[in-house]
Amino acid sequence: METSLSHEERCAIARKHFQRKGYRVHSGLQFGCELVLYADDPDKVHSDFCVSLVGPDSSVNWLQIQTLARSMSTLHKQLVVVSITPTAKKHEGTIAFTKESGVMEDQIETSNLTDDSIHYFVVDELAISSGHAPFRHKRNVKHEVGSQKK
Repeated sequence: METSLSHEERCAIARKHFQRKGYRVHSGLQFGCELVLYADDPDKVHSDFCVSLVGPDSSVNWLQIQTLARSMSTLHKQLVVVSITPTAKKHEGTIAFTKESGVMEDQIETSNLTDDSIHYFVVDELAISSGHAPFRHKRNVKHEVGSQKK
């Protein structure tokens, strides 16, 4: 089973996955991610999620993930890390893909395609949140840091 996909093909599979969930999916380039998800028309709402794809070998660059997770809190978004894994057969939630036509819609006629040309993928999501609690100090206790008092 041929499963090597280009970055663009993996993005297309992730895009289809989130569109099936009802999101409007746009490029996440401005936020340092592959995709950004909107719950409604982008002219009406802000996006809540940025999507970053795990490498094709399922490797995770933890420095990149930590950097993205920290920046998401200032952007008021949540980071969603996505892994795309091949599966042997179609089942609920899989995304069908062919090299000839890209990601397949459910209504596309597949009778002219051989089983070898159709590949199925599972999309797994992991939401990462980074919230920093403010410093809490006991009342009436002043802490000096250099010349600043807190």
